Amino acid sequence: MSFFPAGFDCRADLVGVLHLANVNTPDGDYGFLLGEDGRFTDTTGKVWVGSRLLDVPAQEMSINGTAPAGSITMNYFRDPDRADDPLMAQVQALGADYVRGRPITFLVQPLFAQSDLWQPQVAPLPLARLTMQSIRFGINGPVQRSLTLTYEGVYAGRNEARGWFYTTEDHAKLLGGVANPSLRFAPQDNRQPEKLF
Repeated sequence: MSFFPAGFDCRADLVGVLHLANVNTPDGDYGFLLGEDGRFTDTTGKVWVGSRLLDVPAQEMSINGTAPAGSITMNYFRDPDRADDPLMAQVQALGADYVRGRPITFLVQPLFAQSDLWQPQVAPLPLARLTMQSIRFGINGPVQRSLTLTYEGVYAGRNEARGWFYTTEDHAKLLGGVANPSLRFAPQDNRQPEKLF
């Protein structure tokens, strides 16, 4: 089974992929078009808004047992004629619990042709679903500001024991709900009170 939809040739000319991020909040889901300016409407009618003000660095690899977190940063200049910064004040008023523990989903939108930018043929494909952690604020000089949304890395929990066993239920967690009934015979206790032979 291929990740891409049937008929999609990733080596063909005039084919591209849009990178999307869906941020889940108590007020609903918000879609962002990463790395590009503009608006994109997918086959479901969802609007994805993009701005080059958003900086999404590449996810670092997990090395030596660490699981680096990811981030999306918006750098901007506040209005020098105003004493306050309404954008930063609004985000601070929402608090860290507005995003903490909520999912952020990264998707890719395959483009078969240039016309798919305004009339796509397939829905976006989910690539990764991670958990948001916090919002950080940056003040650099009199007018430069930044807002950073952090989320867990793709290798979160790599250096921790899951505490799972080879049971039907735990195996289903690994495979997204698909259970293997033969694992009901797997031993759950490795104690041997007396030797068999």
